[in-house]
Amino acid sequence: MVRVDDYLNLAQRYGYQTVGICDNGNLHAAYRFITKAKAYNLQAVVSIELAFEIFGFPMTLSFIAKSTKGYKNLLRISTLHNQGQIQFADIQSHLEDLAVVIPEAYGDLSALVQLKSQVDLYVGINQKTQPGVHFGIPMLPFPAVRYLTPTDNSTLEVLHTVRDGGSFDHSLALPTVELMQRPEAYEAYYQKNFPGALKNLSALTEKISYDLEENLGLPRFDKSRNASEMLRERAEKGLIDLQLVSPDYQSRLKHELSVIHQMGFDDYFLIVGDLLRFARKNQIYCGMGRGSAAGSLVAFALQITHVDPVKNHLFFERFLNPERVAMPDIDIDMPDDRRAELLAYMKRRYGSDHVAQIVTFSTFGKRQALRDAGKAFGMSEIEIGQVTKMLSRRYNTLAEEYEGNPRFKAELLKNDKLHRIYDVARRIEGMPRQTSTHASGVVLSEASLVNYVALKPSDDLALTQYEAQDVEALGLLKIDFLGLRNLTLISQIRQTVLEHEKIDIDPIDIDLEDEATLALFRSGNTMGIFQFENPQMRRFLRSLAPTKFDDIVDATSIFRPGPSQFIPQFVARRHGKEAVEPVDDSLTDILSPTYGIMIYQEQIMQVAQKFAGFSLGKADLLRRAISKKKGNEFDKLKQEFLEGAIQNGHTSEQALKIYELIERFANYGFNRSHAYAYAALAFQIAYFKAHYPDAFFEVQLQDRKREIILADALDNNFKIQAPNINQMPYHDRVNQGKINLGLSHIQSISRDFAFWIVENRPFVNLEDFIRKCPEKFQKVEYINTLIQIGTFDQMEPNRGKLLQNISNLIDYIQNIQLDLFKDSPLKFSYQEAEDLSQAEKYELEKEQLGVGITPHPLQTLGQLYEGQFKPLQDLKKKDHATILVEVQFIRTHRAKNGQSMAFLTVTDSQNQFDVTLFPEYYRQFSQILEKGKFYFITGKISERNDNLQLIAEKVASAEPSSRQLWLNLKDSSKNARLNSILREFPGAHRVILHFSDRKETVQTKLYVEESEVLIHRLTGYAENIIFK
Repeated sequence: MVRVDDYLNLAQRYGYQTVGICDNGNLHAAYRFITKAKAYNLQAVVSIELAFEIFGFPMTLSFIAKSTKGYKNLLRISTLHNQGQIQFADIQSHLEDLAVVIPEAYGDLSALVQLKSQVDLYVGINQKTQPGVHFGIPMLPFPAVRYLTPTDNSTLEVLHTVRDGGSFDHSLALPTVELMQRPEAYEAYYQKNFPGALKNLSALTEKISYDLEENLGLPRFDKSRNASEMLRERAEKGLIDLQLVSPDYQSRLKHELSVIHQMGFDDYFLIVGDLLRFARKNQIYCGMGRGSAAGSLVAFALQITHVDPVKNHLFFERFLNPERVAMPDIDIDMPDDRRAELLAYMKRRYGSDHVAQIVTFSTFGKRQALRDAGKAFGMSEIEIGQVTKMLSRRYNTLAEEYEGNPRFKAELLKNDKLHRIYDVARRIEGMPRQTSTHASGVVLSEASLVNYVALKPSDDLALTQYEAQDVEALGLLKIDFLGLRNLTLISQIRQTVLEHEKIDIDPIDIDLEDEATLALFRSGNTMGIFQFENPQMRRFLRSLAPTKFDDIVDATSIFRPGPSQFIPQFVARRHGKEAVEPVDDSLTDILSPTYGIMIYQEQIMQVAQKFAGFSLGKADLLRRAISKKKGNEFDKLKQEFLEGAIQNGHTSEQALKIYELIERFANYGFNRSHAYAYAALAFQIAYFKAHYPDAFFEVQLQDRKREIILADALDNNFKIQAPNINQMPYHDRVNQGKINLGLSHIQSISRDFAFWIVENRPFVNLEDFIRKCPEKFQKVEYINTLIQIGTFDQMEPNRGKLLQNISNLIDYIQNIQLDLFKDSPLKFSYQEAEDLSQAEKYELEKEQLGVGITPHPLQTLGQLYEGQFKPLQDLKKKDHATILVEVQFIRTHRAKNGQSMAFLTVTDSQNQFDVTLFPEYYRQFSQILEKGKFYFITGKISERNDNLQLIAEKVASAEPSSRQLWLNLKDSSKNARLNSILREFPGAHRVILHFSDRKETVQTKLYVEESEVLIHRLTGYAENIIFK
């Protein structure tokens, strides 16, 4: 129950000079403890508690590192112990510069005296040790500190209860002797009772120190070759293979290789390049690249990335800056289902003791802390759930929740037990709960990793006992292996195209200026496309109307918090509706591609280079300093920029103006190298959607939320085949624009039942189906589902009839199968029943399949009322529109003036939308509003929290009506004006016109509401106005 910073802070306040740490079974905190103790000006002593067998007896021992060599032996011993080596003899070769401490609780230790000649051996004593006792082994004060404040006593016991299960008993809380005391209290006790032990402690600790500032060096890729020469050869050959041998490429390559060698990273590039070569050889598609590495020509030449940085004006200095010494950072994306293959290759190539994954800790969040504390105090799951339901997403911690959530606070104040649970939960919140594996990090070393970090076994690779930030601080090479679902998606679509079309499309070869794909982006048809699914992004694409790939790159970069405020300007300037304000003539070529708006970090670097004469490396330092906005570096570089600009012939006013422009955009600027690579990944997925939609949707249906993908497929003119028990495949299949839904994706159907159906058809009718079913599948709930979605419609279209009879039919067949009626000539007699309504069929299909196949009533109404409403997907901000919808939810709210208003959630069967009725209109229409009914709602489209909503002005029923509006007209001279008025009042009553002059009656396609206002507006245009 001790946090490192709290421990060191208290030790400093108490006046300690030396502090120790001794965790049980691991060294997770060791490195961080050493480095942080130094910051507190305290001497750190690192030890570990492990259980070993000595002379046939299990004993828990503590091992203290007396030096850097001892610290490294601790790493080895911890690793061996975690690997299951628990005999003391297993570690005796690693005891140099270690002190071994035996707890005095073992009593008679005479059998261990012989170890004194082999190791620096002590007996650990504490305040519970009987004064005057002798062990024949030197004694050492070794008091345990398990908590820092008295209240943490019970909190630690709760943590033990969470770990071990059971309920917390306050009476069994740990003794207060394990509370951290002041040094003078310890010293007084030991000086009085064990003065010799105190001298032993002083002699042991006074010489302890650890030097961890070791230059680890990068792993060697090939020890038989000079890495610099090898890298140059491979990079030059790569450019030749790419047919890029012009002077621009040669000079850029020479510059990059020089910087890489100067910074000592030749082997790093060879290692990463070799890993990607293995991926290519094994058809593991790792994307176009990631992050600033896409700005490196060496990375491009080695096919680490697939983005040409020279052609696309990307900067190496944004990736590797000779003016800022830091490890290069090439993150490797890969399909998430093939990550293990690349890890296995690294293990084979470099050795299992040279490669490891990184440990991480999942901590107690506010909900988990409350759940675990409640469980320890004996609360039931239902009681715990009632409490956690009160928590709000608005607050990050329990303390914030207590202050800001009145309902939660009130519940605590009236329940003492719950308040105690809250107090404990608040104290454990944020503490580590369990270990797991870092999502991407892998470390690599030249010498065995155990020289630098303790390891523990794991499934694929060993696991470091240090977290990522400690591993990197040590100087170990860390590579992120990022499993991306989108790369898996591309690989699966590619394979599906190959199977269906016999065409193999390498994503890298896709033309990034493909017109059909650009058209897809222009239309906002980007559901299922990485980074472009957001409704606001899709609207933005329609307004942007991209005509080239660079527009797609810009879209990903500006559509983010911060720069998104410039989207209206960006779009207006792109389409010539707003002039691009010149910033400075010398910067036009830098800013004109993005219409005078700095979107990219690289633009900031270019401006600093051109305007103030900075090198690109120094320009990157300026960009970083501005984003941090602190320290001497920031002030220094600002002054150098202003001076450099003046030396370049600009006035001080111009210099300050441009600097302020850079400062404004530095926080928003995006890495163009990363934007380009990830926009290319999105474009590749979109290419398949544009050219091979069958394969695109078939794969997406296995991977994504079905209702969203199915709705998108319908929007793309795909048709869904009606379910048929004799034709439905096991998995979804898509062919020539038709989707055949799979049995395995029906919500209530088990996989083995679905497989049985596919293997045992055809079936003649429902009775035949049940007869053939194994008894375990002859259940009403299973077969009901198949009836509800219409799989037997071709045999019996009345689903209601089958549902009504299914229970009796199953009983009848089971009785026959038991031979009770073997000789009976009677056939099963179906009772007649009313069929399900259109809406009922639709909802049941949607529930089980993710999509309604029977036309939704709104679709039928939409055809009836065609031209009198606007589809939800076509609405835009500031539109004044009428929508045709079903009301799903009605939430009333009391406004500040005390009057009631309402918030509606509505749907057009494909999309949901929010509608607000302010008090004036809610009073007017509340009587006709009902959940589940259909309405025309008219109003203005506005935006709230980045989502569109309709502010309602009028609501009219759209439920079909037999009443009609009859208008008697003298002639057709006023038709145009009549048409205009009638369209203002959409409703459910058909308009019938009768012309007196030619005695002709016309049935129009217009439907209106029955309204006094409408009748009043029509007066003067019609001789007679009748609803009948």
